[in-house]
Amino acid sequence: MIKNSKKTSKKVKIIPPKNELIIQHNKLVESRYRLSLQEKRVVLWIISQIKPDDDDFTKHTISIRDFQKITGVSGNNMHKEIAKITMSLIQRGLSIRDLKNDTLLQVSWLNSAYYHYKEGLVELKIAQELKPYLLQLREQFTVVSLPDVMGLQSMYAVRIFEFLKQYQSLGVREITLSDLRECCGISLSHYKKFSHLKEKVLEAAKREINEKTDIFISYEAVKTARKITSIRFSIKKNPEYKKTEFEKSQQEKAAILQKEFRSDLALIEKIMEYGFTKQAAKKIVQSDAEERIVNAIKAVDIQVLRGNVKNAKAMLTKAIQEQWHPERYRNKTPSTFR
Repeated sequence: MIKNSKKTSKKVKIIPPKNELIIQHNKLVESRYRLSLQEKRVVLWIISQIKPDDDDFTKHTISIRDFQKITGVSGNNMHKEIAKITMSLIQRGLSIRDLKNDTLLQVSWLNSAYYHYKEGLVELKIAQELKPYLLQLREQFTVVSLPDVMGLQSMYAVRIFEFLKQYQSLGVREITLSDLRECCGISLSHYKKFSHLKEKVLEAAKREINEKTDIFISYEAVKTARKITSIRFSIKKNPEYKKTEFEKSQQEKAAILQKEFRSDLALIEKIMEYGFTKQAAKKIVQSDAEERIVNAIKAVDIQVLRGNVKNAKAMLTKAIQEQWHPERYRNKTPSTFR
């Protein structure tokens, strides 16, 4: 008798990244697509990495270990399963309809996924055509917290949560059954009876959203000529939502989003005063912590005021790399930059 020697893989606990917001144009929220829960989590993670002042997409690098935590993939075929997820996001499309301009955009989620197995990293590049729906958003956008959606275990719950957060300020949203099916990726052959759709989709989503997110929802079926044609949702602030330190920080981050945007612009302009181009200055702001950059600038300013520097641009580059602090370098005379 041959025994099965395959080891039982341990389930990986999903640990969402901290202090992240997901900001999407409403047209992207309402776009039509079909993704698995794992694929959706990868998309949400990528969107959460986009900064408010980004004017172009960059490659977002994530460790394979963190990718594993986000998706919950585990076992001996982990790398193979992760590669399947990214390939699916390259091949699977979404449709964005713009009724105002009478257009329809069909596009994939990812342009590329580049694996560096020796370093344990993967670079993800989102499709350029999605720029109008993710970059420089000033109106018609929806903001949700990444941990809230990462905590949901149903793709239906994730999608319904996004739809309802969009209308939270109004407190009510009515969605036709056909739109609900399309947006959740539910074919007409699936859950044909409303009782099945109610049990497997609506009730399951309601339980999860009310237990795990900052909104509390209820719904009722709306009939037209004795036939259920739409669902009317009621959306309220969840009084039982756990007020963790993280949740408080998310509220604060949402409140100062525009302030941070203005702060980044001011920092970019300050760096440009040292001879950097706008593009180079943006790259510096995006690649390092604001506090370290500010400290480096202050340290260099001390030396500039003393007349100790002839190449301030080179010195600032060095100061950022070595994480200079104004107190530590107050008496430093950098002769190498004369």
